[in-house]
Amino acid sequence: MENNTKQIVFIGGGYASIWAYRSVVEELLIEMMMGRVRIQVICPEEFHFFHGWTAESLTGIIQDQNRMSPLAEIFKHAEIIKGKAVHIDTVSRVVQVNMNNGTHLTVTYDHLFMGMGSTDDSSIDGLSDYAYQLKSHTGYLRCKMRIQFLIRQAAGADAVAAQKLLRFTIAGAGFTGVEIAANLAEMLQAAKKQFPTLRKIKPTIQLINSREFLLPGLQNSLQRIRKYTEKILRLYGIEILNRVRICRVSSQGVHLSDGSFIESRMVISTIGQCRNLINGTQNMERDGEKRIITDSFLRIKDHQDIWGAGDTVRVNHAKTNKACTSNALWAIKQGGHAGKNIARAILSQSLKPFTYKGLGQCASLGIGKGMGEIYGIPFTGWPAWIMRWLFFQHFMPSKKIMWREISDWFRLLMNRKRNQIKGIPEEMNPIFVPDRMKPGNFNQLVYQN
Repeated sequence: MENNTKQIVFIGGGYASIWAYRSVVEELLIEMMMGRVRIQVICPEEFHFFHGWTAESLTGIIQDQNRMSPLAEIFKHAEIIKGKAVHIDTVSRVVQVNMNNGTHLTVTYDHLFMGMGSTDDSSIDGLSDYAYQLKSHTGYLRCKMRIQFLIRQAAGADAVAAQKLLRFTIAGAGFTGVEIAANLAEMLQAAKKQFPTLRKIKPTIQLINSREFLLPGLQNSLQRIRKYTEKILRLYGIEILNRVRICRVSSQGVHLSDGSFIESRMVISTIGQCRNLINGTQNMERDGEKRIITDSFLRIKDHQDIWGAGDTVRVNHAKTNKACTSNALWAIKQGGHAGKNIARAILSQSLKPFTYKGLGQCASLGIGKGMGEIYGIPFTGWPAWIMRWLFFQHFMPSKKIMWREISDWFRLLMNRKRNQIKGIPEEMNPIFVPDRMKPGNFNQLVYQN
């Protein structure tokens, strides 16, 4: 590598990094081919997990492998370093990496992009020990196994025992929470076709909402969406508990802020985020939610050669000057813009401010039961469901995986069947060791909000 080669290093393999990388390649492909620019991606995973299809994968519509895009295919013009970034020296411009094979590596950079994302919040007592979370792929798999295990157990039990086994609590009533609750209810209805012994069993799903209304992120002008969502949830038989918080989670259920206790065989948490913090970034300016603050060009404040996008950073909305929402679409748009500015910096061109004003948000409450808004215009039912479906197809990182995922939908359409619930040995379904206790995670600091 020649001394004048510019080294661009990406931390993370999520939405922000993928679209930042694509922008860099689009702008600098000739420089890369001539050896003047080199890209490295630091990520411990081998796949990008498309979170948009989490509810559908969790409930047997989409096969797990059809939401997993290989990073080697996505970052085909980059060197992928399979490890975790544990320290950044902003003076020497180096990143220390703990490799997956147990070795250590030092990576130098001219421009660094931070797209580490976030992890699930575990600040509530007992949450990380007894609840199930979905942000990490390991957490998702544990959650899916537990659901299938309980259904299989209930199918072989008497009516009283089956009723107790199928008691679920969903923590959080934002878009993710209502989506998981509705799709779980639909899955349990479908399971009765596979297991006739469950046909007279009425599962219990309770949605815990600390706010006064569902979907607290919605504007007040979008009450139609709230009313539609509440109507669908109640039609599924889901009980909504408003203005109450979970104080503690135990192996038997959840203790609530009003002093009550809810017995539950499974608690699924969709509340809050923890910001990933790499050693060496502690002095970077952060907001009240521990997000690293960027300037209008998506550079980290006071660092001309470090950039960021997604959940890790705070990006101010161009119109309102408030923090942009932490979701996949904003990470994609921020990442793409940051990548273009990295290319502009290397080409000695003027940087451009991030001016994207947003598109909207959406969720599926079951097949044909979509809800959301685009530019403040509410949509519900089949139109919203189809728009969401098309939108997600567009943003699938791998088109090869996209076509395999579409085949899952056609299989459902033709056969009217989900993936069969498989038998899972009891010894494979304990209360799993939390992610934070796994080897390799001790070097990763986490901020909670």
